[in-house]
Amino acid sequence: MRRVTWIAVIGGILLLAGCAHGVPRCGKPFVVAKNAQAQCRIVIREDAPPSTQYAAEELQRFLGEITSAQIQVVRDNKTPEHTLLLAGIESHLPALRKTDIQKLGKEGYVIDCSSAGIVISGGEPRGVLYGVYGLLEDHLGCRWFTTTVSRIPKSMSLEIKPFRERVIPVMEYREPFVADCFDGDWCARNRMNSSSGRLEEKHGGKVTYFGFVHTFDGLVPPEQYFDAHPEYFSLIDGKRLKEGSQLCCTNEDVVRIVTEEIRKRMREHPEATVFSVSQNDRHNPCQCDKCQAIAKQEGTELGPVLYLVNRVADAVKDEFPDKLIDTLAYQYTRKAPKTMRPAPNVIIRLCSIECCFSHPFETCDEKDNINFVQDVKEWSKKCNRLWVWNYDTSFSNYFTPFPSLRVRNDNIKFYVAHNVRGIFEQDVYTTLHGELSELSGYLGAKFLWNPEYDEDTAINEFLEAVYGPAAGPIRRYIDLIHDKVEKDNLHMNIWIGPSHPLLNDGVLEQADKLWDEAIAAAANDPAVLDRVQIARMPIDYAFIERMRAQGPTIYAYDQTSGKIGLNPEFSKRCDRFFEVAERCGVAQHREGGALADYKKDIESLKNVVNIGEASPVSVAKPVPGIAFKCYEGLWQVLPDFSTIQPVEQGIATDISLSATKRREQFALVFEGFVQAPVDGLYVFYCKSNDGSKLFVADKELVNNDGQHGAVSKPGAILLKAGYYPIRVEYFESGGNEALELSFEGPGIERQPVPPSSLFHAGE
Repeated sequence: MRRVTWIAVIGGILLLAGCAHGVPRCGKPFVVAKNAQAQCRIVIREDAPPSTQYAAEELQRFLGEITSAQIQVVRDNKTPEHTLLLAGIESHLPALRKTDIQKLGKEGYVIDCSSAGIVISGGEPRGVLYGVYGLLEDHLGCRWFTTTVSRIPKSMSLEIKPFRERVIPVMEYREPFVADCFDGDWCARNRMNSSSGRLEEKHGGKVTYFGFVHTFDGLVPPEQYFDAHPEYFSLIDGKRLKEGSQLCCTNEDVVRIVTEEIRKRMREHPEATVFSVSQNDRHNPCQCDKCQAIAKQEGTELGPVLYLVNRVADAVKDEFPDKLIDTLAYQYTRKAPKTMRPAPNVIIRLCSIECCFSHPFETCDEKDNINFVQDVKEWSKKCNRLWVWNYDTSFSNYFTPFPSLRVRNDNIKFYVAHNVRGIFEQDVYTTLHGELSELSGYLGAKFLWNPEYDEDTAINEFLEAVYGPAAGPIRRYIDLIHDKVEKDNLHMNIWIGPSHPLLNDGVLEQADKLWDEAIAAAANDPAVLDRVQIARMPIDYAFIERMRAQGPTIYAYDQTSGKIGLNPEFSKRCDRFFEVAERCGVAQHREGGALADYKKDIESLKNVVNIGEASPVSVAKPVPGIAFKCYEGLWQVLPDFSTIQPVEQGIATDISLSATKRREQFALVFEGFVQAPVDGLYVFYCKSNDGSKLFVADKELVNNDGQHGAVSKPGAILLKAGYYPIRVEYFESGGNEALELSFEGPGIERQPVPPSSLFHAGE
């Protein structure tokens, strides 16, 4: 942000402010304290609202921490409304300039400092409180990095030179959606009005949603309406859908029902400011003639949705002039319409879910980013209340290193330059202590309040305060992973895992050494050491998951005895990761994935299946190739294949996904014979994303079932030279896919089971 003076707001454009100093003025400084003795008092009205009362308490608290002086809070009804004063103990109240509070909005403020005192005037409900934090942060150097770590300068004597500044936040909605930053005091002190923050009346409240997102099903529940009125829901390929549907947005009954429900919610929830009317989190927009006529005319599937949203917004605007209707421009509805415009009381939340987040939007050569930049520019011309839903983590792997810190400021500046007035930064929100989550939240707060805040300053001041002597190696680690994605032009979406090219063995080895250095540097400070150990978890997680995917590296086994167990290095990583994660309260390792379940999964690796010895079978006419069948469907675990029919079948050369061109919502079964060339112990590794099972000699050797990323699981079996029945079952529900069967045995290094070892019975 940049400083502004007493200049009127022109043309409805919000002026930015919040630099280190306001406009300097001539005159003597205002004296706050001398030698730890208070030289002033804090004055508010008797009937000051809770947020102004809390502002006085916060100012008293932190000026006391700075100077060790006991500064009184007094009440005087000569004080104007919407104002907090710092005045000399014996002097009259300082002369007040007239401030047009209405022009400050809900959160703007003016600080007027002279030798007589400091006047902080602000809009309701948060302006005065933000003005206090502006004085403390921008002029006195206070910082609130985490809920437990802050920087409060110390000076027994404190003088403040005269200045005047006027600050109006550039964005009306600012939310770093990260669990470590939900604390109400942290949010308020960093001037965030997060909907998820535990902000109370004393903090001036917050931006409050009722129905946060994906609300179509809640507004018109299919279980309540579908049987009698299927026409309320999406027409897909000539059939109305009850499940997996959207609304028929042009149906007049749907418009009426949604309007009535929104009006009811507004009456019952006066504390809420934003009410969502937004598509369900899936596709299937209605294909009826009326919906498609609007969609084709407007060049976007948002057309029918905006038709519904505008109708609702218009119906409630007179009764609820202070309420807003929110909808999404998300996936299939992301493109802006050609002619339609959102109503003045409608928020468009534009979502960047498809994008790469390792490079700034404007300079990234990824096609998804190029398209998104164009969509932002189009929306900026057509929407007076454009908000953005942005992303800052990998949701399938919360602890995967995700080098997006350097792009945060660039992307926020890009948004601000294109008329964006609110940003929701979705981060690790279901658990504490995700990958550098506290740093991520702090950077988000700094840039959302002040897009001009220096990136390196923000990172370094946080590291120095939170990690102390370990700040150096941690900064080098951050630079290591960010330099890698920049130099090699590696793109990152929000589903990456430890198999991403960023996390090759060389990078991980360098990172591990830097974290060893950080641990050693923090050894003499238990509190800092604890924070460094927490911050190291993502590197241990990356090693664990890469070793799992590689299969044999997590095991040590004796070929002669057939005994197999976990590699000691792998066990050490796992033990350290879970000890720290459980100690610091980590609840999930991915969105929807409980840490306890992940630990069970890792512990199950200790129980390598060893089904003993099997005998070969006779195959009259072994023919190269293995039979396969392909099925279509959506499953969370492997289905009972005896109850469903294949959609294709044939003979494959190997056990892999090359057997079919399908890549989502399908299953494969391979069945035939595998040839063991010599007697001995064989270890098979079945790697899959999602679930799989391996049967050898009619015995279940590997169970890798369920929805998960690419995971390799082993099974050991003693075989004599000859042929053995083999069966592999596999399913893929969505997202990335993988299937690989490899083995190793006497004189055989680990390798994919080759076509020369796979057979089916000839006629």
